[in-house]
Amino acid sequence: MVLLGEARAMPNVTFVKNLKPDAVQAAASGMSPLAGFLVAPGNATGQALELTRFVRRLGADLLVDNGNFALLGPVTQHFAPEARVLHRGVGAVERTLGRTARASTDLTGDLSARYGDLADRVRRAALDAVPSDASMAQAQEALDPTSRIGVEDLTMACWLRLDIEPAYLRRPRRDYRRMNRSVARRAVRAAARADPGVPVLPVASALSFNTAKDAGREFAAAGLGAVSMGFGAFMADDHFADHYYRDRRRIDLGANLPQRYTRTVAAAVGFWEGYVEVAHHPPARFHFLGIGAPIMIALLALAARETPDVSFDATSPVLDATQGGTVYSDRPAHLKLRTRKIAHRLAREVALTWDCPCPFCTDFTRRSPFDYAQGHAWFAATGATDVRTADLAPGGALFHAFPLLSEPGTGELRREVNFARVGHNHWIVDRLARSLTRASERGTLPVRVTSIIRDYQARTTPVFARAVEVGLQLAAG
Repeated sequence: MVLLGEARAMPNVTFVKNLKPDAVQAAASGMSPLAGFLVAPGNATGQALELTRFVRRLGADLLVDNGNFALLGPVTQHFAPEARVLHRGVGAVERTLGRTARASTDLTGDLSARYGDLADRVRRAALDAVPSDASMAQAQEALDPTSRIGVEDLTMACWLRLDIEPAYLRRPRRDYRRMNRSVARRAVRAAARADPGVPVLPVASALSFNTAKDAGREFAAAGLGAVSMGFGAFMADDHFADHYYRDRRRIDLGANLPQRYTRTVAAAVGFWEGYVEVAHHPPARFHFLGIGAPIMIALLALAARETPDVSFDATSPVLDATQGGTVYSDRPAHLKLRTRKIAHRLAREVALTWDCPCPFCTDFTRRSPFDYAQGHAWFAATGATDVRTADLAPGGALFHAFPLLSEPGTGELRREVNFARVGHNHWIVDRLARSLTRASERGTLPVRVTSIIRDYQARTTPVFARAVEVGLQLAAG
């Protein structure tokens, strides 16, 4: 154990890829490291079931999820229309206040009461949706995991997805703490029945720094050394806030900042603070569910620097590459870049080329090279201020000029483009994780993360620059 006052642990930072055929192919061919994969029991049928057996034969780690993420959609979709109506009421109140709501007393009329009623109904639906702990464990164990995501209460994740914030509810802090206490107790009971050789990571829940701190206290009191927490809903939150609470103290941010950055780091820091307060040492292992953005991996690795084993997973590198037209970069900064914007720069700037050294880009461009001259000619003829999706689609002016950035329909080229982009995004994340681990081993993790943040701030908008500054201050302590 790492006790307070001792030298800090050196976390090993890893990214666990979702068990998809392309990710397995990349690992089996040596294009990406044969590390860990994540799969949910409900998805492990047919080809996916064969993939689980294949990666285990190769000796890869297999983290089996609890499958609860798939339940979030059906539960929240049912209540979404009602939640949107209530949230419009909050917007009207906040416009009158000139700031974000800080307590239920800020809400007018019966708005807070209506939120309380909605929250209660959502909680009942969330509890009803989750299968029994025993049946979940049985389905997971059938996949021969090396570790498992454990029991969970979906309530707070559903509330977050529906914009049901603590500030809108007349609900005392102890109510949130009880939810995590119940999960911790369920986890202890489940552990008594589980294979001791397969670590189980029960899921803590939070909506804020304070609720995360209480979750840390409860998981530490239960003696749970391996923990996970869902952060996907935090990262999907498009709302802004001008403050957060740290115990009884309100921290004013001086501006409305995106909560996907500020609250995500605050929740992580809160969990560690509460856990160490009770256990007098950090958790031995922590998995961040739903974190794939490179800038957040850096910040959260710093927040978790006292834990020896830190891991992340998310589908975002896959979805960004295949559906969002987005690829990741780490030079000159860790950014998410739209393929249309890259194409415009390549067409506009004659000296610029796509020179990514990753094996996915080099393999693809060897077989389907860029025709820079065609791109330059298009820009010279049109002087276009941007590249449209249609320009990169079949028949578009730039479809053959920049194949890696193109948007083919179904078929072999589409598959090759997807494979290269997904592999590239995972390569960027893997390289970041390795660099964070090396920095931790050298004792320079705070310096490394600060450098990553400064590079990002120099190339993003002021509001996002300020948000990650708040995250850095929180993570650094």
